[in-house]
Amino acid sequence: MICSISGTTPEEPVVSTKSGHVFEKRLIEKYVEVNGKDPITNEPISQSDLVEIKGTSKIGVKPRPPIATSIPSMLQIFQNEWDSIMLETYTLKQHLDTVRKELSHALYQHDAACRVIARLIKERDQARNALATASVQLPGGRGQSGEPMDTDIPTGISDEVKEKMQKKSAELSGERKRRTVPETLPTPEVVSTYSTISSNPIHKASTPGILCVDTHPFKQEFIVTGGVDSSVVLFNKDTSRIASTLTGHTKRITSVQFYPTPNELIVLSSSQDKTARVWREDGEGKLGASHVVRVHDDEVVGVSLHATGDYFVTASADKTWAFHDIHSGRCLMRVADPQVQAGFECVQFHPDGLILGTGTADSLVRVWDIKSQQNVATFEGHSGRVVDIAFSENGYYLATAGGEGIKIWDLRRLKNFYNIPLEGVNAVAWDYSGSYLAASGNDIRIFHGKSFTPVQTYLGHESTVTDIKFSRNADWFASTSMDRFLKIWGSA
Repeated sequence: MICSISGTTPEEPVVSTKSGHVFEKRLIEKYVEVNGKDPITNEPISQSDLVEIKGTSKIGVKPRPPIATSIPSMLQIFQNEWDSIMLETYTLKQHLDTVRKELSHALYQHDAACRVIARLIKERDQARNALATASVQLPGGRGQSGEPMDTDIPTGISDEVKEKMQKKSAELSGERKRRTVPETLPTPEVVSTYSTISSNPIHKASTPGILCVDTHPFKQEFIVTGGVDSSVVLFNKDTSRIASTLTGHTKRITSVQFYPTPNELIVLSSSQDKTARVWREDGEGKLGASHVVRVHDDEVVGVSLHATGDYFVTASADKTWAFHDIHSGRCLMRVADPQVQAGFECVQFHPDGLILGTGTADSLVRVWDIKSQQNVATFEGHSGRVVDIAFSENGYYLATAGGEGIKIWDLRRLKNFYNIPLEGVNAVAWDYSGSYLAASGNDIRIFHGKSFTPVQTYLGHESTVTDIKFSRNADWFASTSMDRFLKIWGSA
């Protein structure tokens, strides 16, 4: 069909009843509106004389323009379209090249900025450590909070200090005899159902691994850990957030311990950098190192607080242990016994505070009298390093961990009366009531505190479990691992 006016295929064809010719609807309607006649016969015509051809209106494909009715014309159209596409592609390539250059420049600037920031942070930390070292080495040097550092020559444990320790021991011994197991203590059946409550990667990912942990006996929302990254982290388990990160040590942290007071936060720590530190809150509530102990010639393997809360001991791989005043930071006594042939691996005060337990690298467990600083008992039986030591709160039992497992000693008879074979054990810990004994190594295990039968084995860490501590009432416990996670276990 060809429009009799335009000579092209109509998009909306209509036929005139006057002439029978086909027209483009819009053209014939305009012609009729102006002339009122049929363009072919010149007969009068109206809009009603135009009949739409059914089935062909509004066709999907528009008619081919006259210019595209021959092959040369179509080739010309294709050539023009190809040229347009090529020009657009060239423009897009130029824009892409420009954007790539801008992105490369931005990434270079970002990388340079990160390197500068890392270098500045490293220089800042080095300057802080150098300042701390210089402050300690100066006579009468003072710590970050203005407290005197441990630079004085040991004066020995005075009679006044001994009397204070004796009085405290008698007080605690009397309380222990009257103490009963609390009714709120979870039963073994409940403890056996404990599962992971939270899992928290709180130390640096660049140097993964958490080596030690402690739980606060009064402010039970707080947990403190020491890591391979040389930092001490205070963690709030209720908010699942880090409350404070304590920096100052330059090597791995070997032990951490809370000062048991409900009034303020005080933390003790020891490190492979040959120092121990006392961290105390300042006037603004921020924790800082109030004392830095530098009396050892090798790594400090552990720190333990005396029952009075006024003194603490440190033990070192240099085969010595030292007794310090926590308030002044002064070393009162440094003990080097010629009978000790290997460095210490662990240390802990007896709950009464009159004896001290240590484990050594030559498989020996030594018990010391604090007042006389004498080795009053030596336990043999381990086949490797004694890596941890823990006194039960009942005052009678001592648990030690070595290469072949755990040994339980009766301090009244000075005898090993029970062995728990457990390869790879790293740490042991009693709960406050003495009802449970926990061990960590390749996994976590909890035993009855009297029969030493297994309560449960807990799996969840992806690497070696380095330490474990119970809460005050044993209703939850915390564990640390070389997988960088602090895990909290309890009833879901």
